[in-house]
Amino acid sequence: MQQIRAWLERQLQDTELVMLLGSLLVIFTFLIMLGATLAPLLVAVVLAYMLDGMVDLLERFRIHRHAGILIVGFGALLFVLFALLALIPLLSDQIGQLVLNVPAYMANLRNFLHQLQEHYAGWINPDYVQQLLGVLAKKLQGWGGDLLSFSIASIPGMITLLVYAVLVPTLVFFLLKDKYLLMQWSEHFLPRQRFLLTQVWSELDLQIGNYIRGKFWETLIVGMANWLVLWWFGHDYALLLAALTGLSVWVPFVGIAVVSIPAVILTLFQWGMSDTTMYVLIAYTVVQLLDANVLAPILFAEAVNLHPIAIVVAFLFFGSLWGALGVFVAIPMAVLVHSVLRVMMDRHPAETDEDVTSA
Repeated sequence: MQQIRAWLERQLQDTELVMLLGSLLVIFTFLIMLGATLAPLLVAVVLAYMLDGMVDLLERFRIHRHAGILIVGFGALLFVLFALLALIPLLSDQIGQLVLNVPAYMANLRNFLHQLQEHYAGWINPDYVQQLLGVLAKKLQGWGGDLLSFSIASIPGMITLLVYAVLVPTLVFFLLKDKYLLMQWSEHFLPRQRFLLTQVWSELDLQIGNYIRGKFWETLIVGMANWLVLWWFGHDYALLLAALTGLSVWVPFVGIAVVSIPAVILTLFQWGMSDTTMYVLIAYTVVQLLDANVLAPILFAEAVNLHPIAIVVAFLFFGSLWGALGVFVAIPMAVLVHSVLRVMMDRHPAETDEDVTSA
């Protein structure tokens, strides 16, 4: 107990460290209280990080920053328009096709279960099969009601989307344009002795920037690779599964495990227990293995270096605080905590045996 008290007293005597921890406490409290209100700003910050790397790259080729912002912004606008005009209608068609095919899929599943019951009558209880089918039918009815209620309640969601469509691009533009002015302005609220703050911010800026830009390119590459593979095999839901798989890379470990379930189920519904199903699932697995063992190490060589347990804990904690938004900001927040802890350890290294004895 005495050693813990001595350690705490030594930490509290470090003025810079106390100010750093106090600043982080204020930031976390502010985000917890106003996280939902500041969601457009957080989204804009993420997009600004994503585009800032391209603007910096153009600056290296001696293109003025304002011109680079216009070029990158115009390219991002074209990308969004392509997604809205080309990809979204195809995704909507595949989702509609899936909804229409659900009754046929249920009929096939019912026949499959009855065949299993006939061949393995001693192993499968027919009453259990009927109960299972009844539960599935109720689930489908519930999902249908959810879809109906979602369509009725979509008007407020569309209004929110329109607000985001105006606010977020405006915020991104000014974050990119006035990046250095905003940094200079924020320095007025910081103490003069801010070595620790500068150290943590430099590491955080580098790692989070690399992480966000790396995840953006990983999403595009993994989504495109999965779409090409599934399209080549003639999968009915190639684009839908590719989009879900691409988005799943933002949630390490858990994302791909969750998305793999509908991929396997929809493949089985389309081709059944056939060789084509086996080939499709093998190809799908190969793409995920290449992403985990080749693409991710290349994109994140200098980015986040967190233990898998820390990543899972971050998703659970920040996801419980802010829902879907918390899942996407969990890694940057975990990087912030990791950077602060490492700075604390470097500033006050572990005591030697002589120090402990003297204490």
